[in-house]
Amino acid sequence: MKRLACLFYTALVMLTSPTFAHPTPITLHTASSEAFTAYTTGPKGASKGIVLVHDWFGVSPAYTEAADKLGKLGYRVVAVDLYGGQHATTHEQAGALLGALHDDVAARELDTAVRFLSEEGASEGSRKIAVMGFSMGVKHALSAALRNGSVQATVLWYGETVKDAEVLRHLGGSALLVVGSHDGPAAAESALAFSKAADQAGVGAEVYVYPGAEHAFAQPLFNQGKTYDPAATRVAWELTESFLSRRLK
Repeated sequence: MKRLACLFYTALVMLTSPTFAHPTPITLHTASSEAFTAYTTGPKGASKGIVLVHDWFGVSPAYTEAADKLGKLGYRVVAVDLYGGQHATTHEQAGALLGALHDDVAARELDTAVRFLSEEGASEGSRKIAVMGFSMGVKHALSAALRNGSVQATVLWYGETVKDAEVLRHLGGSALLVVGSHDGPAAAESALAFSKAADQAGVGAEVYVYPGAEHAFAQPLFNQGKTYDPAATRVAWELTESFLSRRLK
C-alpha cells in the first residue's frame, strides 16, 4: 500500500511540476549562411528571452547550468557556442581557442541568436530580450546589445566594458555589471567609470563590486578552482534575477 502511495505521489509530482530538459543543441545560420551551434532551453512560448555568451572556456558545465537556471525561471534561452563545438578545461586550451576567435564572426552569430529569439517569439507577441555574458563573453554580449535595438537589458559578469557615453547611447536599455573587488588592480574604478558613462548616456547601469572576489569567481575551471567563490556566485545570481525581472517587465 505504501509503495502504491509513493508511486502515486511521484506521478502526481511529475504531472504538476514544470520540468525542463538540459539545453538542446540547434543549428542556426547567419545572414552570410554560416552555420553555428547554439543551445536552447526554457519554454518556447516565453514572453522573455535571453542570449547567453560563454567565457573563454567555451561551453562548460557552468555555462549550461546557467542556461538551465534561466530556463527554469521561465526565460527562453539561446546559449551560443562561439567556438564551433570546441571547449577547454585548462587556461592553455582556453587561450588557444580565444586566439582563434574572430570578432566579426562572433558578432554575426550573436545577431542571429537575437533575431532567432525575436522571430520565435513573434507568434506570442513581442518578446522582450536580454543578453548576458561571462568574462570573455562580456565584450561580445555588450557589443550585441549596442548593435541590436531589440535588446532591452544587458547582464555582464566580470568582463571588458565600454566607458564611452556616446557609444553607450546605443543601448536599448539598462545594464547590470557584477565584478569582484580583486578582479585586477582597478576593478572597482573600472566599474565606476562604466556606471558614470552609462549615466551620461541616459541608459543607466547597476554595478555591484563583490568584496574579496577574484576574476571569474563563478567559473570552477578558472585558476583550477582556487578562486571559485560560491557566495559571490550566489549573490551575482540574486542580483541578475532581480535585474532581469525588473528590466524585462
